[in-house]
Amino acid sequence: MEFIERTKKILESIKTGIYEKDAALSMAFLTAMAGESIFLLGPPGVAKSLISRRLTLVFKDSKHFEYLMSRYSTPEEIFGPISISKLKNEDKYERNIEGYLPKSDVVFLDEIWKAGPSIQNTLLTVINEKKFRNGNQEVSIPLKLLISASNELPAKDQGLEALWDRFLVRIYVDNIESIKSFQKMILDTQNIYDNNIVDESIKINNDEYNTFRQQINDIQVEDVVINVILLLKEKIQLHNAILHQNNNQLNIIYVSDRKWRKIVNLLRTSAFLNGRNIVNLMDCFLIPYCLWETTEQLDILFSLLKDVVEKSSYSQLLNIGALEEAIQNLKDDVKLILEFGIATMSIKH
Repeated sequence: MEFIERTKKILESIKTGIYEKDAALSMAFLTAMAGESIFLLGPPGVAKSLISRRLTLVFKDSKHFEYLMSRYSTPEEIFGPISISKLKNEDKYERNIEGYLPKSDVVFLDEIWKAGPSIQNTLLTVINEKKFRNGNQEVSIPLKLLISASNELPAKDQGLEALWDRFLVRIYVDNIESIKSFQKMILDTQNIYDNNIVDESIKINNDEYNTFRQQINDIQVEDVVINVILLLKEKIQLHNAILHQNNNQLNIIYVSDRKWRKIVNLLRTSAFLNGRNIVNLMDCFLIPYCLWETTEQLDILFSLLKDVVEKSSYSQLLNIGALEEAIQNLKDDVKLILEFGIATMSIKH
């Protein structure tokens, strides 16, 4: 089976019985294949934890860990308790990590901003380097995807900026809007927690995942895409400078060098999943979902992207009218094409 066809079957499977969450599931899958992390913003009861469980089913023999954070949460609850026997018999300060985050492939941390500093600091290394220090040893962890969630954005000036920056993709998840989908949901009797939703024959094993990650690194990036990124970076800097002059800090868009590098990795992954060996302009429509600090900034970012695309040399090779219409749709209904074959998804903001 071709990998694109296999990917389509995986996505169809994990979307079973979950209504109006196609975009979040597809983006979570893309993020997992990129080896990155995703933040889901939305009210309680909109299937955020279920999304993480479905992503666990994508990978063969994968382990799932989830935890609801509170201000009283301790590192032991996330990373494992201290091994009393090793401390007593070997004078070693190590954690029993089996069954906890360091041994998990897919992790879901709800109410992430309530985590204390000791948990946050450990997560920085876990997310960025896929490493965990256990006693005097630094161990590699099998983490493929970390999903964090909250019904609010991180508070300003609370020391959460570094952790917030680690979540490459940010998606808003809301309640079902369509009456038709809502009726289907309330009448649906299938078990949404069925662990057999994804057929074993299409699951991705560890060797395949590692091979895919190597192949993704070999994906080329078109010059026009590099040009778009450079111009967008300049546009954001100009946007921020104007806001600074007007003493308006609300819509400042901060993008670290690390994030730009990770964005290119995400674009490469998008190209790979679409069966291409090169990143093209369409993949760039993912970028705004990596950059926003507030949901209001999505309109700003798509407007900046529109200007950049129009001014890039590639726009001369396109039907500008059709491109204008496509970008307007992205702004109004925010439609993002992830072509796993030919798939169009709606992402609300």
